[in-house]
Amino acid sequence: MKKLYVIALMGFALGLSQEAFAEVVNMTNSADGADRDSGISAVKEKLNAACKERGGTPDPESFEVVFEKTSPNPDVPKPYYVDAKMKCDLP
Repeated sequence: MKKLYVIALMGFALGLSQEAFAEVVNMTNSADGADRDSGISAVKEKLNAACKERGGTPDPESFEVVFEKTSPNPDVPKPYYVDAKMKCDLP
């Protein structure tokens, strides 16, 4: 019977630990670029910075481009537009 109390107490302590309250959020952002690669790298930088600003850890494996569009106007300096999302592990 003593073991049951110890196991219950350990389970309760584990449930109250900070790791149990950790949260995974999906962050989204957009960026412009001169071409596809520069647009994607710009949005990755924005997502990483936003996650770290909130005290989280970015998950680069979860990066996903949601929308991309090229402007037909030749006078636009950054004609490539990218929307993307990535997971961020917050404490």
